[in-house]
Amino acid sequence: MAPVTEAVLTVSFGEGPHWDVDEQVLYFADFTNNTINKYNPATRERTCSEFDDHVSFIIPIEGKKHHFLGGMKRNIVEIEWNGENDTARIVRIVAQVDKDKPINVFNDGKADPRGRLYAGTFGYNKSGSMTTESFVRENGSLYRLDEDGQIHKLDDKITIANGLAWDIERKYFYYVDSMDGIRRYDYDIETGNISNCQKIFIPAEHGLKGSCDGMTIDTDGNLWVALFEASKVIKVEGETGKLLQKVTIPTNEVTSVAFGGPNLDILYVTSFNTRCKKTEVVWGAALYEVTGLGVRGHPPSKAFNLILRKRSHNGAFDKSSTISFGEGPHWDVHVLYYVNILDNTINKYN
Repeated sequence: MAPVTEAVLTVSFGEGPHWDVDEQVLYFADFTNNTINKYNPATRERTCSEFDDHVSFIIPIEGKKHHFLGGMKRNIVEIEWNGENDTARIVRIVAQVDKDKPINVFNDGKADPRGRLYAGTFGYNKSGSMTTESFVRENGSLYRLDEDGQIHKLDDKITIANGLAWDIERKYFYYVDSMDGIRRYDYDIETGNISNCQKIFIPAEHGLKGSCDGMTIDTDGNLWVALFEASKVIKVEGETGKLLQKVTIPTNEVTSVAFGGPNLDILYVTSFNTRCKKTEVVWGAALYEVTGLGVRGHPPSKAFNLILRKRSHNGAFDKSSTISFGEGPHWDVHVLYYVNILDNTINKYN
């Protein structure tokens, strides 16, 4: 039996774990406590920084130290955080989706092997505890954010957007809608496009309680999936959907998983407990470490260094400057005026 130990106790709703290979630390979000978190296994220390609203994922940006992409409401935001307590700030809003669905929020998000961000939304009515009744059926979508700042809807009619994983060798993308299990798509690494959706795993068909939540993949192409309301992480063969293994976690509400550690052979598991708030310590609301599984994960991808660029008159990108939150463009015969909200500037572009 694989040993399971508690790494961090004071977690209310852990989500989006991401192992940073360079720093050898785990980043994750606490959805209900509105925090982003860093856990250092070498020192057993955890730091966090709080925002005014829910944060659903946090992904380091490649080549931009202390900067992350995060999900907040219907926004993808750039966050600056040095990893110390209460020092994080929102640098800019990178993209906004589902403008016609104000109850929607982002849930899981990850960078694909090329650094493009994939993230899904769901309709959340916030009616008390987190149950299936809290979600509006087929109200969410799956999006991809490209390096040029363009966002693309890849799929829709999603009820509870959750885990993501890529198998480069087999050219598959795996995705979880918690209402109907694990989907597999054909994946084009050059374009980031997905196609040919197939449902490959539904827990009830294997005699399992609960629903699929967060997910990762090992180097053998097998999926490791958190089972919400089932006290388990399961191993599923990606090619066939066959159930291979069950690991018991000492909490009912398991939310997500990520491989980490120096050899990427430790499975970090996040969880949810409605009774755990802020500094209150409650058994079952924790970040867990699972060792001895005999498998390894892939080094997680960081997000690309997104640059929002001005366009010149011939349509080419001008890389000389960046815009954090451009608004209110006005053309005056030969020049363009606009404001940059986050930089508190007015601008003229000739």
